[in-house]
Amino acid sequence: MRWGLRFERWRLILALIYLASMAVLIFKMASPVNIQIIVQGEQVYVREVSNVYTFTDMFIITVSAVVMASSGLSLVLAGRMTLEAKPGSPVSMTKTLSGNEVKIYNLIRESGGVAFQSEIVEALNLSKSTASITLDRLEAKGLIERRKRGMSNIIVAKHERPNR
Repeated sequence: MRWGLRFERWRLILALIYLASMAVLIFKMASPVNIQIIVQGEQVYVREVSNVYTFTDMFIITVSAVVMASSGLSLVLAGRMTLEAKPGSPVSMTKTLSGNEVKIYNLIRESGGVAFQSEIVEALNLSKSTASITLDRLEAKGLIERRKRGMSNIIVAKHERPNR
């Protein structure tokens, strides 16, 4: 099973736990009980006290609040995590790229993971030196690989399947 499916299943389970605990919390908070106090002695006194939470009610409310808060916090934190952004992965590396690096990397990926260096220069209207320096940086970050083909370079995005 892929990591993404497990991650999404985990988020779904957290969301269901959050909703269930919220429903229990709302139900318990909205329905306090009435109790009767009977004192027997020379005379019998009966007194009814309304809107009282029992110890069991308070325990359920507390547990529901803790479960709801922890699952809600987990959902928020899981929402901030990107599935592919594991340390060292190409997607996590792209978050630290400069403007030209992002443009070039996206162009390579959009072209199926492979592009000629000359195509990159023309498509992005960059100077040859700017493209070369930027490609050096992308290669140093492990996002691309340059392959010499005659007088030109083919740029291959790592972790991509070339279509050419």
